[in-house]
Amino acid sequence: MFSLNFVQQTLEAKAIRIGGCGRKDFSGFAIDSRTVNSGECFTGIKGDKFDGHDFIKEAVTKGVEIFMVDHARIDNVSAAVNKGVIIPVHDTIEALGKLARAYRRQIFANTVAITGSSGKTTTRELAVAVLSSRMNVHTAKKNLNNNIGLPLTMLEAKPDTHLMVLEMGMNHKGEISGLSKICEPLIGVITNIGYAHIGNLGSLDAIADAKSEIFDGIVDRGFILLNADDPYFSYLKARANVPVMEFKTEDIRIVEDRGIDGFLLEYAGETFEFALPGIHNISNLAAAFKIGEFFSIPPQMRVEAIRGFRAVAGRSQIVDTPRGIIINDCYNANPSSMIAGLRVLGASSRGGRRIAVVSDMLELGRKSGYYHKMVGEFIVENKCADLILGYGEFTKELIQTAQKGGVNAQWFASKEALTESAVKEVRAGDVALVKASHGMGLDTIVQALTGGA
Repeated sequence: MFSLNFVQQTLEAKAIRIGGCGRKDFSGFAIDSRTVNSGECFTGIKGDKFDGHDFIKEAVTKGVEIFMVDHARIDNVSAAVNKGVIIPVHDTIEALGKLARAYRRQIFANTVAITGSSGKTTTRELAVAVLSSRMNVHTAKKNLNNNIGLPLTMLEAKPDTHLMVLEMGMNHKGEISGLSKICEPLIGVITNIGYAHIGNLGSLDAIADAKSEIFDGIVDRGFILLNADDPYFSYLKARANVPVMEFKTEDIRIVEDRGIDGFLLEYAGETFEFALPGIHNISNLAAAFKIGEFFSIPPQMRVEAIRGFRAVAGRSQIVDTPRGIIINDCYNANPSSMIAGLRVLGASSRGGRRIAVVSDMLELGRKSGYYHKMVGEFIVENKCADLILGYGEFTKELIQTAQKGGVNAQWFASKEALTESAVKEVRAGDVALVKASHGMGLDTIVQALTGGA
């Protein structure tokens, strides 16, 4: 429960009461008029497509009585509210960040903040599994990792929360710095440096610099956890202005690589099954174990915590269907993660074909064609797919490169045509990887292949 006094003092704002409303507290913050509850504070956010201030009336019909809005929209909002409390602020997004920081300090919760070009969500979920074995841990219900989602996630934490495990995304310089200053990590984690958003940032060095902005908010007693296997480990370590700890895949011994079925692993004398395929997921697990070590969780307890762990939907998720095995990895893609997914496909065998159903990797800028061609060359050189089905402007470059290398590859002019072909081609015994940037919407193809399983 939040009080109006907390909001006013934190933001140095003065609430305006309309119609004799006597409300002094509320249950939380909401930005969507379709899902807001009567006890929440509706916060108007101006986005790229919609402005939340235009939906005040809809929130009023839901029984909402407390509103946080931009100063510039106060007249419009006042006209829509007959009875309620309006909190005018300079910028509602900035206000959410200030409130989230103040709330975390108020409940004395520590923060683990995770960023990187890939593996953020899986590392976060693995860390939550490990840490929850000993403490009250709060994390995002969805992939909320920007300057709106991260503060809202923090503000949803219960007062008895010991630790917040948060994910920080970005596609431009300066974003990670702002997020880090909001959540003030005790532990900052950079999973890796890859090609994601290179179209916006221009180079891998620039991406590493943007990710290193996480240093800006780390608290005095905190540290940064870096991937010792990543080519940018030394680069990041040299720029760190906080203590550095490291994790690496060799922290965990591979007893048996079971391909698509994951691994049999050994850690601290404990042998266990790990269902996530791909060496990149062992790296994510190593990071989670190292975080658990810092919080004095015994090795055996760390292992027990991840027994039975299953992939997050859309991220290396294995779905066994009558028509074959589907690797649902369609939540996002960049050249590094696409190659990691193809490695998993290449090592998979069920007696049938290995099929890659792919589409564009976005935000790669003027070199988009080059990076798609690079992935095509990887497929040819590593023989990791027997059939490639794809659509998208840049995926055509990937398909043509694979065709020149002798791989059976087909390009389609629409997602509908790709879906029809995938449903026709994938059959019992086959393993099919479905991967692309989220904006290409291949989740509908996964649904068509799995029947919604």
